[in-house]
Amino acid sequence: MSRTVIVSHSHPNLRYGGGEVAAYRQFQHLLSLGQDVHFVGSTIGPEDSDRFFGPSQQVISFGPRDFCLRGRGMDGFTMEHADIRDEDWIFEFLLALRGDVYHFHHFWNIGAGTIRRLRTALPDSKFICTLHEMTAICANHGQMVKRSGELCHASSEVSCASCIARPPIDFVLRKARMQEMLEQFDHLLSPSEFLRQRFEDWGVTPGRISVIENGLDHLAEIASETAAEMQVKSGRFAFFGQATPTKGLDVLVRAAALIEARDETFTVPLSIEIHGVDRDSFSRMWPDLEIPASVHFRGRYRPQDCIDIMRGYGWIIIPSIWWENSPVVIQEARAAGTPMIASDIGGMAEKTQGWGLQFRTADPAALASAILSVHGDVDILTDYRSRITAPLDLAGFAAEWGEACDIAFDQMQEIPNIGKRMNA
Repeated sequence: MSRTVIVSHSHPNLRYGGGEVAAYRQFQHLLSLGQDVHFVGSTIGPEDSDRFFGPSQQVISFGPRDFCLRGRGMDGFTMEHADIRDEDWIFEFLLALRGDVYHFHHFWNIGAGTIRRLRTALPDSKFICTLHEMTAICANHGQMVKRSGELCHASSEVSCASCIARPPIDFVLRKARMQEMLEQFDHLLSPSEFLRQRFEDWGVTPGRISVIENGLDHLAEIASETAAEMQVKSGRFAFFGQATPTKGLDVLVRAAALIEARDETFTVPLSIEIHGVDRDSFSRMWPDLEIPASVHFRGRYRPQDCIDIMRGYGWIIIPSIWWENSPVVIQEARAAGTPMIASDIGGMAEKTQGWGLQFRTADPAALASAILSVHGDVDILTDYRSRITAPLDLAGFAAEWGEACDIAFDQMQEIPNIGKRMNA
């Protein structure tokens, strides 16, 4: 039996983000099938490491096949570790697992140098990478949002230099290094057509990227509801996510304030509930924003409870101000049978097409109008719910992933990979 090693930039037991959750769900599914599979995550940097690890501890074991490495942070521009000793032990740990397939969900915290060395040491193993966002293209956290807040539509050494304040030649060299790193992989995966197109426009050879949506477990079929229950839900809206500047939570709160300023009396009460963020965290990030009476903070939630919680709402709002690739919250909303109101760019526009409303990104007035256009309207809610199709389940993902592994094997046979050339 071949051995698969799934590698993620973080571990969902310590930090709940879309990429690490997708990677971990893949691991759990393959494990349930009796496959020989290991999961290796990491902490984000020194702050997380100091909180979860002892002074000399390097690894947390959540099970005989489930590990989290101590991440000490890395250079986000070069994607390399500052101290070669950090790269050494991560490389040695991954090498010791002797995987036949290494599937990387990101390379942050793992390091480009680690991947190059592992590729050289294991020339006959398959190397696959899921591109969860645009870190290889964009040095500003992979989000292609300029530091001025303006959306960036394409990278270039001049525009990147003006944004990051480094010489243009640095970005010429960075692009060459990032493209060389991606060449280490036998095949690349993208959860959205949008992201695939961005990478091909940037220089990845067409045909090297397969589009496979992240897998998600489904729950039982959604039960029918009474007219009275639907009426209540038509006034209930929710946000699921984190309090980061690009998630657009401030846009949502500003939209709620605009609605409140209209001083209307609603037949169906308006409620906007925030899951994953508490009031104090929000206030620390946006201290000058007053919180309208319709907005309620519910704090953290268990990932396994998310779909059940979503079923209690009429609409899920995703107001991110960056492109987003394939947010797991969109798949969870589909599994819950709950339509969305989403920003009109990137993977959000692609993934909610036909069953969700879209509004102009970063525009609180546009979001307020979208909320008011459906608030209290059972007919609209029923119509949009009927358009939702179930997301790809983990069995379907595993089947498509297996095909991608076969493609990787074929490409290994046709074109010797860099690791083999380096060993020659």
